[in-house]
Amino acid sequence: MLRVIDADELNAFACGGHLVVTTTFSLQQLDRRELAGVFAHELSHHLGLHTISLTLIHWFSLPIIALARIGFAVKNVARAATESFVAHSSALTALGRAISGVLTGVSWVFLSVLYASDAVSNLVGHRSEFDADQRSVRLGYGRELAAALSTVLTHGGGQRSIGWRQRLRASHPPARTRVARIEAALRHPSGL
Repeated sequence: MLRVIDADELNAFACGGHLVVTTTFSLQQLDRRELAGVFAHELSHHLGLHTISLTLIHWFSLPIIALARIGFAVKNVARAATESFVAHSSALTALGRAISGVLTGVSWVFLSVLYASDAVSNLVGHRSEFDADQRSVRLGYGRELAAALSTVLTHGGGQRSIGWRQRLRASHPPARTRVARIEAALRHPSGL
């Protein structure tokens, strides 16, 4: 199933339920050949079951997010209670601060796990992008996909992330890298 959203960016993505979403801008900026390459790539995500793994990762991260938020909220309540009710007692103030510190530490552990899982998810996401690109080549849409990625680059998208933090947060590999790999696969189809 195909859905079109009104947006001023070149984008398309696969999501659960065998759905491919693209933007009105993509429909206006990409020619039919390029759109065919993009749709082959997005359908390749479905064929590779990438949307299922991304959905599971998202759902498994929700309890971690909830626990971190609860920890920070309880920490704030502990700090406020300490400041309001036990300010006259140095022992109770110390206890309240200790509890607040423990809750802050636990919350940061949950957030650290979440950030680490996001980084691993993005690394897996890079692999799924390359896999979907290679499947598109095998389906006969490699040149079209490379042309679409070149159009994305022309419009200022798909650039290489600067710095290790941005690279960890990037959900997609740079478009130039993807084009180079697609072109290599087209030159040497026996490597597929």
